[in-house]
Amino acid sequence: MKKLMFIAAVAALGIGMTGCVGAGGPCTTSALGIGGIIDENRAPASFNIDNSVKPVKCGKASSKGIVIYTTGDSSIKAAMDDGKITKVHHIDYEVFNILNLFSKATTIVYGE
Repeated sequence: MKKLMFIAAVAALGIGMTGCVGAGGPCTTSALGIGGIIDENRAPASFNIDNSVKPVKCGKASSKGIVIYTTGDSSIKAAMDDGKITKVHHIDYEVFNILNLFSKATTIVYGE
């Protein structure tokens, strides 16, 4: 019984530590769903589109995770810096996940 409790605690800790690159990532699971073995999705952020800004530039920022170790910066600011964007038109997210063993989350910002 102690062994089972230890395994459950380690699994819960691993799932909780995956952050933005876990299953579903920054995207909502209701909008995307989660695949059983491989999950590859793209969805818009829940922000409103600013039609006063033209989507002429694009910037991307990514984070990667292997098991319970994650690295990278997939923040909106990092994506804005990548595309030299000062005004945001809209934001998309991409998530790729294989059995929660390898994950990648990408934030894509469009704007001026």
